Amino acid sequence: MTAAPLPGSAACPWLTADLPGLGGRLGDAPEDFVVDEVPAYAPSGEGPHFFVRVRKRDRNTAEVREALARAAGCPPMDVGFAGRKDRHAVTTQWFSLPKAPVDPGLEGVELLETTPHNNKLRIGHLKGNRFKVRLVELDPDAPARLPALLERLSQGVPNYYGEQRFGRDTRGLRDALGFVAEPRRRVKDPQFLASVLQSAIFNTWLGARISAGALHTLVPGDVLKKRETGGLFVSEDAAADAPRVASGEVDPTGPLPGGRMRAGLAEALEREQAALLSVLPDAEMRAVLDRFAPGTRREARIFPADLNVTLYAATREATLEFFLPAGSFATVLLAELCHRAPREGGFVPEGE
Repeated sequence: MTAAPLPGSAACPWLTADLPGLGGRLGDAPEDFVVDEVPAYAPSGEGPHFFVRVRKRDRNTAEVREALARAAGCPPMDVGFAGRKDRHAVTTQWFSLPKAPVDPGLEGVELLETTPHNNKLRIGHLKGNRFKVRLVELDPDAPARLPALLERLSQGVPNYYGEQRFGRDTRGLRDALGFVAEPRRRVKDPQFLASVLQSAIFNTWLGARISAGALHTLVPGDVLKKRETGGLFVSEDAAADAPRVASGEVDPTGPLPGGRMRAGLAEALEREQAALLSVLPDAEMRAVLDRFAPGTRREARIFPADLNVTLYAATREATLEFFLPAGSFATVLLAELCHRAPREGGFVPEGE
């Protein structure tokens, strides 16, 4: 792989690349990037675990997890959470503890509510996140450009993994490639490194699909996901399935390779294999990935809900509010609107 498949690069083009963007960047304060976690379910009110909702400012998830563990007198591994949240931001999220939570007295951390539940909170137990974002230094013509951008994105936003997925200066991706090249080397979290490689393969696959103009069309042999139920199936009848993709009843999915991943057929399988070989050309490296990643699928496109954009022409600022499903990246949506990659415009709050 010659370069990391970052959104906005030649390998991963924006869906709105042919439209003029808004310009601009994130505001500088943590309050300019507000995230509220929406859990997959509410705690039951009974059980040996305690779910605690936390508001944090300028703190990452790992810091809060360790502080909660110290205060409660339990190992950090016993403290569960559903997803990591950005550091340079104001975020609310849920943690679980096997003991009653104690305020850790950590600056920027506030315990909002506590409810008992029967099991530990785990990664992925998350419906999505609500965002409120402030953009500054927009181009003077931003108000005139916004309607065309929103119309394009209303049809679906590319579900790229954001730059923060690959680490600062793509160090995480380099570490992951080094691990599968030398799997005997001890690493802290081989499953996480495998997931970074999966992300690179998916972005490569999705970028090629967007370049071919196929984000909203069926490719023969696609693995499709029913939007209403989440069920997966392989398309074997293009004439019947193409209208379902176009209408949004089902969505194409891309590969997160691993030993148990459901692969496509025909042309779709060829595209998946091309992305896999682009990132991991060596068979032994692919075998290591299979050992540490079970494999799954990811939707090619997402649909932001409750999207509201308020422009302030006099100050060249905007406030965006929207909901995104779990696993998707707000920074990708922002960059599609502004046409400034995170590395150029500060769209990535300082990560974990």
